[in-house]
Amino acid sequence: MTFITIADAETILGADFAPDGDKARLVLLANTWMKNEIGYVPDPVTDNLKLGSCEIIKGILANEIYSGKEQELKRKKVKADTVESEKEYQDGSYSLSSFEQIALALIEAEGLPKHKFFTIPLIRN
Repeated sequence: MTFITIADAETILGADFAPDGDKARLVLLANTWMKNEIGYVPDPVTDNLKLGSCEIIKGILANEIYSGKEQELKRKKVKADTVESEKEYQDGSYSLSSFEQIALALIEAEGLPKHKFFTIPLIRN
């Protein structure tokens, strides 16, 4: 089960959204991003989730997703006399592209439970 297929992407983005040789890879990367974010593929996959997947494809094509991340600035120190500059970044932080923000908003609109870890159902007798 996947969030989006090549046919879905062509319907939403247009048949010429990418060269034919790149479409399968782009759809795979979008499905991977969505699955990593949500933790599972819901059944059924809603239009919002398909649109979110297409936003990820657009972000990959714009070289804003899967292209390296920029860290968030935690502290910046500037000294005018004797010219001194210092920057400290948040550990593990990065900025989100507009494509990722849109995809996350579409995911959030679905109200899905997030499962980013393996769970075992607890049954009490």
